[in-house]
Amino acid sequence: MTMLNCIRFKPKNGSEELIFKEISKIYKTLDGAIEKRLVTLDDGEYASIILWKTMDDFLEVLNRDVRLIDVLKPHIEPFEDGEDFHSFSGPTVDLSTF
Repeated sequence: MTMLNCIRFKPKNGSEELIFKEISKIYKTLDGAIEKRLVTLDDGEYASIILWKTMDDFLEVLNRDVRLIDVLKPHIEPFEDGEDFHSFSGPTVDLSTF
């Protein structure tokens, strides 16, 4: 069963290029990922969207010493609710069986 992980964030002014470089470095280390994308959203926000081969691959990355959110945190603006990131993760549904 594949797993999807999405993290939404808003870079500080002038930090986009640094963030893109850091995300590129981390994406290259994600062996268990099927697809990795950085998506531009409205109002200067971005979303990192990663599709994982298995839940174990996803959990392995969550348990790393250096995670994507740890690298990005000094370079992002908090949202109005005070949170640095908005994220969700979960197993995908195989709709081909319906």
